[in-house]
Amino acid sequence: MLRTHQGTRTDRLAIVCAHRGVSLALAVAIAVTDHVAHQRQLPFLARGLMDEPCHLATAMIVLGALTRWHGRAPNRRFVWAMLSASVLIDVDHLPLELGSPVLTTGTPRPYTHALWALVLLTLAAAAARRRHQVSGSARAGMVAGIAAGAALGVAAHFLRDVATAPIALWWPVSSASVQVPGYWYLAALLVLATLPPPRTQP
Repeated sequence: MLRTHQGTRTDRLAIVCAHRGVSLALAVAIAVTDHVAHQRQLPFLARGLMDEPCHLATAMIVLGALTRWHGRAPNRRFVWAMLSASVLIDVDHLPLELGSPVLTTGTPRPYTHALWALVLLTLAAAAARRRHQVSGSARAGMVAGIAAGAALGVAAHFLRDVATAPIALWWPVSSASVQVPGYWYLAALLVLATLPPPRTQP
C-alpha cells in the first residue's frame, strides 16, 4: 500500500507514476518517439520538442520506481527538483546553438553534461542533510531535499543521454566520449517500470 504525505499534487503524480502500467506506457512512448526521431534529420528546436518530453518521461519512470520501492511519495520539493532538473540541465546547450562553443570546446556535449555535476549535487545533498540532522535546521532540510531531487533528475537525464549520443561523462578528467547502445536504455526503463516493492515493505 502506497502512502502519501498530505495528498499534494506531487503526491498524486508520484502515485500515478508508481503504477507499473503507467511506467510501461511512458517507456513505450519514449521508444516510439525515438524511432520517429531517428528516421529523419531534425533542426534543434524540433529535436528539443521531441527529446525533452522523453527526458521528463524518463524521470517520471524513475520517480515511479522510487515511490514503489519506498512505499510512499517523496516530498514535494524533492519531486519538483527532480522533474525540473531532468529537463533544465539542457539549458547548457543554448550557448552552442547561439554560436558560442564556450561550454563545448573539445567535448561532444556541454561540460555540465558530466558526472562532476551529479557528484556536486550529491555532496551538497549529503552535507545539507547532515546539517539538518545535527542542527535541526529547516532550511538545511529543504536544501537537502532539493539537492537530492536535482541529483536524481540529472542522473535520469544522463541515463537517456548516454544512449542517444556521445557524452563526455568523465570531463574534466577526460574528454573521451561515452555512449551505450540504445537498447540498454530501453532495458533499464523496463526494469525500472516493472520494479516491484520490497517484500518487507511495512
